[in-house]
Amino acid sequence: MGKRTRHSNPQAGSIMDTPKAGEPIILQSTLPNLYIGIVGTLVLQEGSNFRLAPFAKEFISELVERFNPVFLTRLSTVASLEVARLLEAKFSIAPWRKGLGKVSGIEFGKPFLWIDHTPSPRDLMRLAEERCSARLITVNGRDGVTRGTLTKVEACLAELELVGN
Repeated sequence: MGKRTRHSNPQAGSIMDTPKAGEPIILQSTLPNLYIGIVGTLVLQEGSNFRLAPFAKEFISELVERFNPVFLTRLSTVASLEVARLLEAKFSIAPWRKGLGKVSGIEFGKPFLWIDHTPSPRDLMRLAEERCSARLITVNGRDGVTRGTLTKVEACLAELELVGN
């Protein structure tokens, strides 16, 4: 059994427990969820090497007070926590079922945006079925998030606030 520690996330008004291996992390918040992939979005892969995308830290710091950031990734919990540490931010980790695609980790009853570089056809179909296709922002996996991505997120956030969901 691993030792559990508590970390506060004042921006999201919640508490996050450091989980045991394989246990999901879930933050409770009234803010909209910002689901975000890691590889190709916040972290760039060059062969077998990984590095933070050039704009990743600034991107997260600009949005952490307006969203509940949630990793939606294939990476392990340990690797995800390391990325969060490098970004100097707290994240939830959404559990999802491989056979159902990443969208199975999205809470459709709550306002959200999703940023990813390679949503699967299954993910795109489910977003369309839920009438949420406009809530997906794709990025170029070679560049990751950029100032342009931030501009799109801010425009979508304004729309979410107008609609109320």
